[in-house]
Amino acid sequence: MKKPINNDEKMRFNALYQQIIEIACGNFMFRQEPSGRRDPIDTVTVLLNMMSEEIYNFCFVAQKQEEQPEIHFSIFLDKKFHITAYSSNTPDILKWNQDMYDRPVSEILSKNSKKALIDELDLGTDRAYQRLIPVDFLSENRSLYRSPCIIQGMVGESICATVITAFRFSNGNESAKNATNTNESSKPEKKETAATKMLMKKVRLYVLRNLHTDLPSLKELGLIHRTNKTKLKEGFKKMYGTTIHRFHMEKRLEKGALLIRNTELPISMITQKCGFKDHSHFSKNFKIQFGQTPSEYRIKNISSIS
Repeated sequence: MKKPINNDEKMRFNALYQQIIEIACGNFMFRQEPSGRRDPIDTVTVLLNMMSEEIYNFCFVAQKQEEQPEIHFSIFLDKKFHITAYSSNTPDILKWNQDMYDRPVSEILSKNSKKALIDELDLGTDRAYQRLIPVDFLSENRSLYRSPCIIQGMVGESICATVITAFRFSNGNESAKNATNTNESSKPEKKETAATKMLMKKVRLYVLRNLHTDLPSLKELGLIHRTNKTKLKEGFKKMYGTTIHRFHMEKRLEKGALLIRNTELPISMITQKCGFKDHSHFSKNFKIQFGQTPSEYRIKNISSIS
């Protein structure tokens, strides 16, 4: 007999659901704290936080001259420390010429690194997401490939019990070299272009974080982002092919369509969640974008599922 879900677990599942909706709508700044119970719900919470962080860093964080980590590859292990999966680029990086599925991790790690892996797991999951440790991987010809890694123990019934995430670091040397090979006169222009792109990405993220409400005017948006109305308007249109407020409207309606397709929430509640003050305004714009009213859209999607 299955154990009934209590109110606390329902709240935690609802929080996970809300986080997934935010990610699906492009808000990669949404985070939630694990409860500390280190159960399957906490595992999913941490994984969603990690995924959001990685997507955010890839899409929005400016390249700095100092060293910055980025995920290099990942290897997944079962409870017996056998390989169950790995990211697609792993064989090329580690120079494997054959399939490594279901092989013991000892075949790809040095003895010291295997011991370090076990020692790290013994420390518990509290530090697993924060500590980088050096790991020596073995290629097929037994040469060593060292990479800083995070070793993460998973919780719950799953074929994946441990994840080894290898990172690489870049310090902007390549971009620095490219800069020295260009004309002195072109440097300010390129720097300005890079700064403008980063500004527009920040504005885009601001829009995605505010799908539940109306946006300020362009003048106010400019003040928020320390730029002027003209630069904001032209830069966003050039980079994304649409105006800021049109983009905001499209993403609000996409969020509405997502909620209509995948939830049983009343359309009146979805209207509020997407920042529309009345149903008629939501319905009118929804039909323009999707060719159907919200009610027609829901009926069609229910019919396609059944």
